[in-house]
Amino acid sequence: MAFRLSRQSSKRGPLQNSDSLEYRLRQIIRRGHVMTSPVQMAGYDADGLGYKRFRPDAVVIPADCAELHALMLASDRFDLPIIVRGAGTSLSGGPVAAQGGIIVHTSTLRSINHICPEGLWCEVESGVTLRQLDNALVEHGLFYPPDPSSGMVCTLGGNVAMNAGGAHCFRYGVTGNYVLGVEAVLLDGSIHRFGGPAGGRGTWREDWKRLMVGSEGTLGSFTRFWLRLLPRPEKTWTFRAAFADLRSAESAIHALVGHPSFPVAIELMDPRCVALVENSPMAVGLPPGAFLLITEIDGPCELVDSRVDSVAKLLADANATEVDYSDDSDVRQRLWRARKAAGGLMGQMSADLVVQDAVIPKSALSETLQLIYREADAASIPVINVFHAGDGNLHPNFIFDSRKPGELQRIEQINKTLMKWVIDVGGTLSGEHGIGNDKMEYMPMVFGTEGLRLQLAVGATFNPVHQLNPLKVFSSRRFDSAPSKESKQSSFNTNEVPAVAERLFSHFIDSLDAVACVGANSMPFDLAAKFSKSGLRLPLLFDPQATLDEHVLVSNYSPASSRFGGWCDNIVGVNWQLPTGQIVRLGERVVKSTTGYDLLKFFLGSGNRFGRAVDYVIRLRPAAENSRTFIIDGTAPGLKAFVSDVTQSDWTHWFDSIDWMIDRRQSGIGETSTHLRLVAHLPDNELDIAQRYVERIALQHGVDMNYHHSTHAVDDRLADLVLKATPDKASSLAERIAATFSLRCVASCCVGAVWIYLDNVAMAEKVSQMYCKQVEESGGEWSSRWGNVTPISAVEDQWISSFLAAARIL
Repeated sequence: MAFRLSRQSSKRGPLQNSDSLEYRLRQIIRRGHVMTSPVQMAGYDADGLGYKRFRPDAVVIPADCAELHALMLASDRFDLPIIVRGAGTSLSGGPVAAQGGIIVHTSTLRSINHICPEGLWCEVESGVTLRQLDNALVEHGLFYPPDPSSGMVCTLGGNVAMNAGGAHCFRYGVTGNYVLGVEAVLLDGSIHRFGGPAGGRGTWREDWKRLMVGSEGTLGSFTRFWLRLLPRPEKTWTFRAAFADLRSAESAIHALVGHPSFPVAIELMDPRCVALVENSPMAVGLPPGAFLLITEIDGPCELVDSRVDSVAKLLADANATEVDYSDDSDVRQRLWRARKAAGGLMGQMSADLVVQDAVIPKSALSETLQLIYREADAASIPVINVFHAGDGNLHPNFIFDSRKPGELQRIEQINKTLMKWVIDVGGTLSGEHGIGNDKMEYMPMVFGTEGLRLQLAVGATFNPVHQLNPLKVFSSRRFDSAPSKESKQSSFNTNEVPAVAERLFSHFIDSLDAVACVGANSMPFDLAAKFSKSGLRLPLLFDPQATLDEHVLVSNYSPASSRFGGWCDNIVGVNWQLPTGQIVRLGERVVKSTTGYDLLKFFLGSGNRFGRAVDYVIRLRPAAENSRTFIIDGTAPGLKAFVSDVTQSDWTHWFDSIDWMIDRRQSGIGETSTHLRLVAHLPDNELDIAQRYVERIALQHGVDMNYHHSTHAVDDRLADLVLKATPDKASSLAERIAATFSLRCVASCCVGAVWIYLDNVAMAEKVSQMYCKQVEESGGEWSSRWGNVTPISAVEDQWISSFLAAARIL
């Protein structure tokens, strides 16, 4: 356990009735704060969705993690819901007392416990704000990429609970892509760590942190996180382009998505939003009456500078009436402050504001915006659009006054029409704001009968009576006061699941969204041939003799995970066959979703223990004509210094893989080898820039470089055993294993994965016994082609049994 209960007492207020809620809470929260008066609790009755207000029975602010733990341990003594709250900036009615109850404000849990620059991770408490973390990371040359507009004040606890995104998640990804580990206090008061610095399953058989991320406070109370960090970009160019009409802006968006510059952000502000900003103190001279597109590219100086002209030309070719771009940080910051201030400015226009958060395929962008304008104008409801255009994440802002007769009903009708349209065109209800109590009624549009049963089974496993944050995500999640022991155990079975047809995926290739649905047994050569026709590739495939499904099953990581993340970050949907034979849809066909619990990633990491994938919906990437592989040889100190320089620099984002290659198999003359492999897949002119960088660093550290060209990135075979460590420990771990057992090992210097190539099952057992526990204790994981799995504990066995029973897939 990471913290201790304290026996210290604090100053007491006026004498309280021993039966009162406040008195009972003060027996637990002795050093923190307890509030029960309406005046004290006035700011806690809503979040950013201000028109839905619910007065809590009490608000407590624990002094530390120990007091939070003590409160959760005593939760069954309070016949009230428990709602954990961060900064309250969410926009979906999440951290509010929809059924009354006790709001637990985690603002005091603000310790940054550790930053590990070499391992690219940090450990923080749940109340740390994004701004606080960013300020602490600057001196280390690192950053944490998710950047919601409320980043100045929002907490990491709230971000993880909602799986928050932001403007720059188009390339960098959302919160879930950076959560290595979660510490949570469950409703029974038990404290568990899921994962850790190495970002795996830890000591668990299943990857439970996947369910915790995006769970909206319904499964447990978060206390600590381990987060992945990245080197800060050396240089950034910010572009703004004005378009006279939506179609031209849409054309520019589509071109940018497939551009080899890999923009980090593609944002669109409609003319109403531009006018709002320009008529405020945040004005920055935006062109009036235009659709304004903001896009940004970053990277090493020489590389990103080489891309500026092509991006500017792309915008001009899309009929931009004005294109401005700058690498001046002050200009950039002013533009982004204006973009992010739009929400606050809209909040000043009327009593109420609804910000929707749907995600659509980009092919439906123009039609969807026209629908929004048409429906809002017909209802006389002002609407302003400003959104993340790169991933189709819409944010229509509807401005209204719920006190005026009929306005709330008109808003609700618009939302219903919009959500139905979004689902019909292949989108999803939420991309980063979550469901909260705002979109619960639309969830049956998303999930079929079995899919919905699976979703509800997650809550039945960890929070069966819905005491944690009830009436959120699903409308059936209602807390029944004073439940008996029997009803606690069977409460899930009383929730009838409606009969709804499953919306299974059909095979497709969508070049605009760079996603495709393909069979699980597809072969790399066949997929490459299909995708190349659209100028796309699937870089995580690397064994030409193994199916897509075999790649996913052996490990979450491939060599190209250095640049693009693991399979769980690149598979956005599946058709999944349950043990009963029923096929359900998990995930979406769009690249971003916070609609329900993330069973997709949970099942993907399960090794087919909950069924198997039939079809995968996968993210694709723009393809260049050639790859260039650099082989670095030299002394061990020279190679280690070379790796440290590359992985701590911005160049780490631009090599498909950076691998430490060790072969300790004895040849006839007793030779062994160690070298580095860097693979760059970029346009030809940029490959030359990458080569000059590698040559410079090699010369600096006295190591030798050779290179060769190919039309693909890495050809390797699937490993027999894969260990996941922190990036700074992977190469030394690989060296020890290779030397001890005379094996070939490959270590990913950016990801921390170690691929081990074995001769037989007996050797897999020996390596596992010696090294797997060490990896698990650092929050890592291991997987084997030979079928070995981490032993299951009694606690985990109970969770799995509860889930299977509730989901009816025993």
